[in-house]
Amino acid sequence: MQDRDLYAQILGVREPWRVERVELKLADGEVHVHLGHEDGLKWACPECGEPCPLYDHQPERCWRHLDTCQYRTILHAEPPRSNCPEHGPRAVKLAWAEPSSRFTAMFEGLAINWLRVASQKAVADQLRLSWDEVHAIQKRAVKRGLERRKAEPVARLGVDEKSFTRGHRYFTLVNDLDRSRVLFVAEGRSQESMDGFWSGLSEEQIGGVEAVAMDMWEPYINSTLNHLPEARGKIVFDRFHIAKHLSEAVDLVRRRENRQLRAAGDDRLTGTRYDWLRHPAKMEPADRSSSPRYATRFGTCGPASLRGPGLINVDLGVTASSPSENDSN
Repeated sequence: MQDRDLYAQILGVREPWRVERVELKLADGEVHVHLGHEDGLKWACPECGEPCPLYDHQPERCWRHLDTCQYRTILHAEPPRSNCPEHGPRAVKLAWAEPSSRFTAMFEGLAINWLRVASQKAVADQLRLSWDEVHAIQKRAVKRGLERRKAEPVARLGVDEKSFTRGHRYFTLVNDLDRSRVLFVAEGRSQESMDGFWSGLSEEQIGGVEAVAMDMWEPYINSTLNHLPEARGKIVFDRFHIAKHLSEAVDLVRRRENRQLRAAGDDRLTGTRYDWLRHPAKMEPADRSSSPRYATRFGTCGPASLRGPGLINVDLGVTASSPSENDSN
């Protein structure tokens, strides 16, 4: 089998394209595959799809393809332009790459598979690319995915903020909790950031939202209240922040009672901070028997804490204040 036939087979080159020559550059560690096409053909206009005569060719372009063994493989071709009566000269669509890409579709597919399990820097090092090249491949993949996405109902949403770089810079994430996918990303964590998500949904999609899980960040709450009908019955605060506020409230009460008891010469609550915050099931029997939490006489702390983790029933409109610096431990 000739080298041209070999690469035509492994590259999947189909008519009207053909492999005209293969050039091996051992010193550079590269294989260069030059593509051409038959004469007298008509080319589909990329705008309307109508077959049109050839107008001219763009200058030769190169695309990085999957490696041939240890050698980088580069495709070469002069993209033709069709002469459409309606849209004028247009560069035709190529089967092996997107118009703005310098990589073949197969190579970008390999990079995307790597990006699912590694960072952009790691993928760039592995594939011998720059960080900017890997980032551009990722952006094109996201764009393609968004173009394929249909306006389908999303019942359960998750809203969160993520920090990046230094200086408390954030972006807002909205996720489809049922399908485990990202629906929306916006810079910042303001109400306007979240408003951008709601404005992109249809009335049918908004009406199909059953629950929105989020932390207690007020801008997200206000945005949801403004855009989602009956939002007060659909907002679900995450367990972590609820437990955090409850723990702070229990510890605040313990500090206050500890001050009162110590003033009367009673130090039973001193050093018991984590007794009130630990789950009873994770305490040793000896710890439970000696803990003031299970003593016969309870102050304000006792009944409140006995609701315990897993038995949370709290008015979400009430949050605890931060303990005073003067409170005793």
